[in-house]
Order: sequence, then C-alpha cells, then structure tokens
Amino acid sequence: MMDNVGFVPIDTAGKWVGGRYYLQHLIKSVAALPENERLGMCDVWWERRADEDPFKEVRHHLTGSAVIALPKGLVGRVSRKVRRTIAGWGDARDLFHSAGISSVFPILPCEAPGIPYVFWLYDFQYQHLPQYFSEDMLRWYEEYFDVNVTQADLVVLSSQHALQDYHRTYPNYIRKARVIRFCSVPDDGWWELDPESLAQAKGLEGQFVIASNQFSHHKNHEVIFEAMRLLRDRGDHVKLVCTGSNYGFRGQDYIERLRTFISDHHLEATILILGMLPRNEQIALTRRAASVLQPSRFEGWSTVIEDAKALGKKILASDIPVHREQLAEGNDGILLPLDDPTAWAEAISASVDGSITKLTNREHVRAPNLANRVASTGRSFVAVMREAIKNAK
Repeated sequence: MMDNVGFVPIDTAGKWVGGRYYLQHLIKSVAALPENERLGMCDVWWERRADEDPFKEVRHHLTGSAVIALPKGLVGRVSRKVRRTIAGWGDARDLFHSAGISSVFPILPCEAPGIPYVFWLYDFQYQHLPQYFSEDMLRWYEEYFDVNVTQADLVVLSSQHALQDYHRTYPNYIRKARVIRFCSVPDDGWWELDPESLAQAKGLEGQFVIASNQFSHHKNHEVIFEAMRLLRDRGDHVKLVCTGSNYGFRGQDYIERLRTFISDHHLEATILILGMLPRNEQIALTRRAASVLQPSRFEGWSTVIEDAKALGKKILASDIPVHREQLAEGNDGILLPLDDPTAWAEAISASVDGSITKLTNREHVRAPNLANRVASTGRSFVAVMREAIKNAK
C-alpha cells in the first residue's frame, strides 16, 4: 500500500492564510513530481470536518480524505478496547491505520496518534520580537513548541535562519531538524483573470506597487506608508495597494493606527487597503503591480516573496536574515533598511519604470527555474516524510 501523508488543517477559521497557502504549495509540489516519486496525500480531521474547506484549491491533488473518530456505540468501543489491549497500544494508531494514514503533518490531530508525526515549526518570532506578545502568549509558544518538538519524529523548518534558532533553543533535539525551503506553485487560477481588467474594476489606473501582508504588528506597513507620503509630497503619482487579512492576532490597534495615518495625511487616493481578496484576484493584482513590497520585521519564509519570484516580479524587501536567504538565488530583490522610509521611497520610485503593458512579460522567463524549484520542494518533503515512516517501522 502507498504511504499516505495525512495533512492536518492549520487554518480552519481563515485567520492565517499564510499557513493555508504553505500546505497548498507543498501539496502542489508533491503532485508535480513523477508518479513513482509521489506519496499519497489525504486531509485528516479529528472527529469532524470544519464547515469551510481549507484544501478546496488543491482538493483534486489529494488521494483521499479522512475523519478519524472514536467508535460511538458500545460494541465498537468494547471491540476496540480488546484489540488495543491485545496489541499493547495506548494511542490511536488503530484508527489511523484503518483510515489508511501512514503519517501526519504539520501538527497533531489528537494527543497521541501513534503514527509518525512530522511537526512544522514555522518560526521563532516570539523570541526575536517579544514586545509584540503578551506574557501569556510567550508562555503558550514556548510550551506549544516544547511539546511538539519533544513528541515529533522529525521537525521541519523553512529556512537556515530558523534552523539556527532551533539549534540554540533545542540543542538536545538537533537530530530531528530538517529544512525544506518551500516555493509558490502557480496553478490555473493564477492566470484566469486579466490583470488590467481587474485593476480597472478596482479603480486602479496608472502605476501601483503592492504589499500583500496580513495586518499584524510585525509586518511593518508603517515604513512603506511613510514612503508613500514622501512620494506623494514630491509629486510622484504611484499608488500602494495593500491586500491581506485585516484580522490582528494581537488586537486591532495596528490597522487602526494605519488607517489614522492615511486619514491624517490625506493619502486615501495614494494608499488603498483592499483587505482579504480571493486568491486569483490577489495574484492578478500582483501581476499588474510594478513591484512587490515585503517590509516585514520578521518572517519564517515569506510566501509573498515566493509568489513574486514565481511571477518574475521586482521585489523590495526588508533587510532581515530570512529575506537575504530567500533572495540569494537571483537578482530580482532589493533589500532595504527596516526603518528608512526615504530609502523605500527611492526604491519604489525606481521600480516604477516601463509601460504598464510590459509588467507581466517576465512571467514566462521564470518557468524553467520555477519547475526545478517546485521539484526540489516536492522531493525534499517526500524524503522527510518517508524518513519518518521508515524510522518508525
């Protein structure tokens, strides 16, 4: 029987779209491999599915779907207890085996699944930017990571920078760590909308740049907002389009401050906050943009940058370690100081060159290199999951 990876959903409430896209890109990377290299892939739920499907965009790549549940009736419970007692099992492996699930990723579906578990430790932001976390949240992250690193068979990290943090934090579990640098994988939905038509429908004429970050404190929209004020004041007519969830994990004061800045400086015609858009619309606007901005103070591995790389876009990113690592392969990225709006203003202005009709003409150039990166991501993930399954046998 083919080994089946059970993907456990991590964004059922739509509050962390980056985590949702991460799983989708991994699934698409594996699906792009030759058939003999793939693993089976299922979405796995404990007790019940969520009302909204976080895998709907990649449902056609999945080989199955499973809801793992305890027996309801007395006969079923007694029968299971007898089987588990004879086998000496104190976990839920029998339920996962019955569903054909060989391993789970990236979080635990239940307390003790009893099958190989690979944990995705997305980043150590709580250590680098503790000022953005309450004492309760800091303790939660420490305890959550401690429990999962201890219980996991292997731990996946998204960058060498995260691996360094992991070595410092978990020196006794270094042998578990594996790095998989994921990449964005375009699908048919990326090309179904005409960028210019959508831009006009959104009231966007002329040149604009785009920032597609959730409105969380560490995303550092402030520096690009001030840069846009500087550009407006000197007569540059470029606009900034912001997409992404308005939900604030640590309260709504951040986006309210940003809205106040726009109002106080009369930037309503310069900075447009469009909020969370359907994925095909967000991609279409990215294709139409003169450049992609990623000013964040901290990232695990930026999906925004991976999207831009896949589309051959110009990238203006904050000069932080993970961005240096992400942009090391090519010359599409410019790294800028975190808190220097003048530098950002100059870079934004310089990125707005050429005619609007030429903004999407670099997409085809990325195809060969992107295909290699997709295959590398898929093979790396398959190798990690097969290692976890093999070690458990």
